Amino acid sequence: MPMILHIILLVIFLSFACWYDGWWISPLTKEEGKVLYKALSGKRVEDQAKSSVNPKSVEVFTNTDNGKQFYMLNLIKDKTKNQKNEDIGAFESIDKNYAKVVFPLLFRHACHPVLVSKPLNTFSQPAIEEEWSAIFIIRYRSRRDLYKVVTNPAFQKAWKFKLSTIQSTTVIPSLPVLPGLNLKWILGLVLIFIGLIGT
Repeated sequence: MPMILHIILLVIFLSFACWYDGWWISPLTKEEGKVLYKALSGKRVEDQAKSSVNPKSVEVFTNTDNGKQFYMLNLIKDKTKNQKNEDIGAFESIDKNYAKVVFPLLFRHACHPVLVSKPLNTFSQPAIEEEWSAIFIIRYRSRRDLYKVVTNPAFQKAWKFKLSTIQSTTVIPSLPVLPGLNLKWILGLVLIFIGLIGT
């Protein structure tokens, strides 16, 4: 009986690891990179100017794709007033209308927040960081998953809600050296605990 339990737990872990790490995911093609750039920099609502996205950076991002996870650092500066001239708090950029669309999209592709924080005054000079209202670090399973999220019509439609509350966003993709929060290993520890209890 313990052997059967251990096999079941191992199958659960391997199935989750396969989905969470995207064992089958292939790198982006150059053509997909062009579509990604268009999705990141395109005009999403009529009164919104195009975003400042570096085409060379997106090209390098695509051409160096290894099909593995990466992290996206988002440095957000909120508007002080919204369209109704009402005061906006530091985390109003997590608009409910935006979050209820985007977060399910992220989770569907095994992507999730690693850190959501409000920055304090910086120690360094010049103190440009003091302009940031919020810091987000999002774990993406792969660059292809980012591609699928931002090219999704639901995401493009929801983006207008975020634009109503933020003034600017600095976005920096990065490769993990010492990975942060990893749900795969958390699940693994839980399954080991269940196995020990079952034994």
